[in-house]
Amino acid sequence: MFLYLGSIGASLSKLSLIFKIIIIVIVYVIILFALRIMYKDIKNGGSRKPSRKKTFGLEVVEPGDNQNLRRGSVIPINRETTIGRRDDNSVILKEGYVSGHHARIYLRNTDYIMEDLNSTNGTILNGKKVEKKVYIKAGDEIKIGSALFKVIG
Repeated sequence: MFLYLGSIGASLSKLSLIFKIIIIVIVYVIILFALRIMYKDIKNGGSRKPSRKKTFGLEVVEPGDNQNLRRGSVIPINRETTIGRRDDNSVILKEGYVSGHHARIYLRNTDYIMEDLNSTNGTILNGKKVEKKVYIKAGDEIKIGSALFKVIG
């Protein structure tokens, strides 16, 4: 009878040793995975490309008759920006030559498009009157009423 209990104790100590070894192996595997992830982060360093597109906006070159604009200030353009005399526009130009809803600039895929909203006096892009929709890019000049903007980005 004592012999039987002794063999159970021996098998339990062997089982305990096996569990200890399994736990140690699991801990080492977790450490190895963590080190591998850290190595990849260090190896890539700052080479990740930013997921967001460059900032795009309108720089006020000449505020004209608009007291609310300052020369050199920048109006950011995200998804859509509307320009006009009414208070519900993103950019409000308080002058007689600007229509209530004069123009809008919006993002489509990766391109920015400016659209004249059938304004009375028109929207001027690089010295030419805009007829409906046109693509705009950095460096373009937009004239609405007496205000002049330069596209930056």
